[in-house]
Amino acid sequence: MAFATNGAPYYEQLVMQIKQQIVQGILQPGDKLPSIRAMAAEMHLNPNTVSKTYQLLESQKAVYTVKGRGTFVNQPTETMVNPAVVAEVADKLKGLLTEAQFLGITEQQVNEWVAAAYQMGDNKHEHSS
Repeated sequence: MAFATNGAPYYEQLVMQIKQQIVQGILQPGDKLPSIRAMAAEMHLNPNTVSKTYQLLESQKAVYTVKGRGTFVNQPTETMVNPAVVAEVADKLKGLLTEAQFLGITEQQVNEWVAAAYQMGDNKHEHSS
């Protein structure tokens, strides 16, 4: 994976990549993530960066760690919805929408982007039906 040059720290970009793989169904509940060293080597990152990524994902209940066995994708649950995090996402989205309006991007284009992004995530639900 190539990291973006958008200014976001590498650990945040790796968190987003792992979350995207979970949403898309590439990573399933119970799947084992690579060890910190293996992920660091694969992504050309410092092991401390990967460790920070895994700790953040664990604090968000996206993954769990079993001592001596590794880090695994967690089962999605209703308890994962944190109102403070939802409010933060809403604020970020409002900022992005303001920027889109400033750039002259139409509501229709934004809606198409949103629909396409959600459709990518919904592919996993179609296979489990």
